[in-house]
Amino acid sequence: MTAIGHKPQSTLTRREWQEFKVEVGGLQEDQVDRLHGLSVGAARRLKLPETAVCVRTHRGLRAQQVVGILAVPGLSLEILPKIEGTDDSVRAALIRMLAVAYDLRVSEGELAALDTQRRDLLEILIRLFCERLLAAVKHGLSRRYLDREEDLPVFRGSLLVKRQLTVHAPRPDRLACRFDELSEDTPINRVLKTTVMRLSRVAKTTDNLRRLDELVARFDATSVSPRPLDEPVRLDRTNAAFHHVYRLARLFLAGDWQSTSGGKTSGFALLFPMNALFEAYVGRMMRRALVPWPVNLQDRKHYALRNLDSTGAFALRPDMVIRAPGGPIIVDTKWKRLDRANGPNHGVSQSDVYQMLAYAQAYEARQLVLLYPWDRHLSACGVIKRWNVAGSDRALMAATLDVGDTRSVLHQLRNLFQPEYATAA
Repeated sequence: MTAIGHKPQSTLTRREWQEFKVEVGGLQEDQVDRLHGLSVGAARRLKLPETAVCVRTHRGLRAQQVVGILAVPGLSLEILPKIEGTDDSVRAALIRMLAVAYDLRVSEGELAALDTQRRDLLEILIRLFCERLLAAVKHGLSRRYLDREEDLPVFRGSLLVKRQLTVHAPRPDRLACRFDELSEDTPINRVLKTTVMRLSRVAKTTDNLRRLDELVARFDATSVSPRPLDEPVRLDRTNAAFHHVYRLARLFLAGDWQSTSGGKTSGFALLFPMNALFEAYVGRMMRRALVPWPVNLQDRKHYALRNLDSTGAFALRPDMVIRAPGGPIIVDTKWKRLDRANGPNHGVSQSDVYQMLAYAQAYEARQLVLLYPWDRHLSACGVIKRWNVAGSDRALMAATLDVGDTRSVLHQLRNLFQPEYATAA
């Protein structure tokens, strides 16, 4: 099996907002249109503006605020988050964030073995998928009994009387039978095999292609699904060994398998909007860090206004509501760079502040937090700015979290919020 487009595949790596320029040995003019078309299609699929992934420049393509991989024959573009660190350390941080946000449970031992320095994000995730799936199938594929109807020379199960008396009336040597058969052709196996087959088209390292070849053979008795994301998969004890690898498979299957704008070749996109990823990651980590206080994600219990009949209007949806002893703390995440040189408010937008005030009123919250990613242009991560809300005893603060140092995020969150708990109590 060969990589996408059956051509040698190279990878160009940039951070958010950086440019992929047309140059000798890099991005070529004939690839720009294909990659731009692929990015537009991927943005639509993610329900984002068409310019959310990449925009055209007079010299090539500029990455936006979506990270991941865009691949066309001969070239892959890898877009990494704009956080501090070398490319390999940023890849590792991104994989940790994905593992938390999508419940993939990647251990530090697994991550250390993935060789983030020499492989791009797609190859790293393919290797992780292959190694996990190979480990699971060594103990056998999940199987279940399927109801079958078949005309047999010997009796099996129960007799389909009507069919026997009509279709087989002149053929007493054939028996219309209904029976249960233990089969490996189950929904979860079809999803996994389809993922393996699709990854075989985009993988480019010899090791990954070899692993995928071995997996194809393991799923020989399983069919390929035309609509794998719609398969009626039920995760239970009978297929527990495949739960985490199934979640990883769905991540790959959400890739944008389509024609590029030229319509000549297939492209692949595995992309993650950083706003959504940052929110999901922080929410899950906050639930771990702030036990025993409950943390509600995307809470929908309140409205900004009330109609005359007392029904709600304009639903509010804060990213996180921490149920602290002294009252709720409202947290909204923003994947945006703060800058102490950007005026007295460091770039905190007026609209975000107004939104937080609406949350405070509806939830009767005294503490409001806008949480941003940290970078080296700021001082130590944590609280950057505090305000008192005019005419009330409420406080709003802008704070940062160093997601490049993912192993310390739990500690950072506890340091940020536990003093507030003590004050509230």
